[in-house]
Amino acid sequence: MALQGKIFESRPEKLLQQIFADVAVRPSANDGILGDIEKLTISGDGTCIKTGGSPFGIRTCDCANKGIFNCDCHRKFSDPDARYGWDSYHETWFYGYSGYFLVTYNEELKSDIPIYLRLVEAPRYDGVTAIIALSEARALYPDFVFDKFIGDCAHDNYPTYHLLNKWNIKPVIPLNKKNKNNSKYQGTIKINENGIPVCMAGLSMVYNGFMKDRNRIKWRCPFATGKVDSCNCKDKCSSSDYGRTVYTKPSSDPRLFTVIPRGSDEWKCEMKKRTSSERVNKRLLNDYELELSKTRGKKRWSFWIMIHSINIHLDARLKKSKFDFISMLDGLLGRAA
Repeated sequence: MALQGKIFESRPEKLLQQIFADVAVRPSANDGILGDIEKLTISGDGTCIKTGGSPFGIRTCDCANKGIFNCDCHRKFSDPDARYGWDSYHETWFYGYSGYFLVTYNEELKSDIPIYLRLVEAPRYDGVTAIIALSEARALYPDFVFDKFIGDCAHDNYPTYHLLNKWNIKPVIPLNKKNKNNSKYQGTIKINENGIPVCMAGLSMVYNGFMKDRNRIKWRCPFATGKVDSCNCKDKCSSSDYGRTVYTKPSSDPRLFTVIPRGSDEWKCEMKKRTSSERVNKRLLNDYELELSKTRGKKRWSFWIMIHSINIHLDARLKKSKFDFISMLDGLLGRAA
């Protein structure tokens, strides 16, 4: 469905997403806060949002007056769209929604900038929501080019990798330990748990770049590249000073053989940006105290998430402008004196 460009049109937050894009995201992009919009790196993550509504509803019958306190009569719910979901971080059940946000990171300002907001049912898995989110974000920002997508191990599934490869988005996703044996690769090259080829000496081979014209990753001998001082298989492996060279193709197994190999310096650098989406979650829930509003209804939750996210953009723009409210007050007081 995502590959066909189909998105969910009947949803209350669509208009709010368009308002958020026009009021906050595009002005920030024009101001350079998002960086190069033709080569954006985004991270995605979900968070649990507890609703102010009760899961038990309000009685509409008079059964309690008759001494019946556990009746099956219809009840009124102030938040009928809310559902129970599992909070894996706190290891507890919650009643409400799951929020999913796409975020980019500004290294110069040290700011986390949300560009896409989505509210889904509480039990929805992040790996499923990500596919919908990426499809809708591409439709919302046709002039943006997403270069890399960073997610946690909840996004480690083959449909996500196939989708990202189809859209020429480089996946930066750690392998889920629960899916350790879920590999489609049946090749002759021995690989480790990160999809890195292992030489006959049992050493991880060295990443030597991605060959875009042939869509394959080049790996070289760790001894020949100076990563190890000695090798007991150097005479048996290759007589060339350049050392043994092997290639892996993302098309063989897009989950194991990512364009940016796991464990490489570039991988580690990009993975540090993953927490930007988590920090946006923290700002919404803790700094802006989203849940304390006791809001009810998906439309109202989506509205307040949009308002708080606009404030995050304003904070970043203030930081870039180096506006100092205290200095302004001092200047005004000085003039008054």
